[in-house]
Amino acid sequence: MKKLTKFLILFLFLTLACNQSKENDSGDIFLKKNINYNKLNFDKIYKIKYNQFLEEWINYNELETYIDEINSNNFSSLTDNRKYLIRFFSGIKNTIPEIIDKREIKSRLTVIETDFLKFESLISKYKIEKDEKVSFVKKINNSFSNLNFQIDKIIEKQQIINFQ
Repeated sequence: MKKLTKFLILFLFLTLACNQSKENDSGDIFLKKNINYNKLNFDKIYKIKYNQFLEEWINYNELETYIDEINSNNFSSLTDNRKYLIRFFSGIKNTIPEIIDKREIKSRLTVIETDFLKFESLISKYKIEKDEKVSFVKKINNSFSNLNFQIDKIIEKQQIINFQ
């Protein structure tokens, strides 16, 4: 009988704890929907620590310029420019420096390409709200930061291997 009482008390406690967790999650979702997009700062892109390995990769520098343009609310390089973007991303994947020519880099470039092409399609064919533009710019910045972070990690790994 004592075991049954203990089990019921434990069950009741866990049930109450789960209900409180659900309430907190729904409150968090509500808070996330009330983001003030006008106050977002896009200067927080992860910057590469090992720039010396990328100085000669011209296409990467061009990609960085595109990112800077869309962060400054200049979308002219994207509007009705799908064919050029496809050629550009094909070229950037084919000119990756040997030290970082890995599947991880190519996959992150593909993610950035997909984000750019989706964004280009939306701004070329539809009039989208400022919030949607900010959301896409933030997504592109996040993808670019992931690329930069991965490049740093691959270079660090190469330096550790070469040091040993």
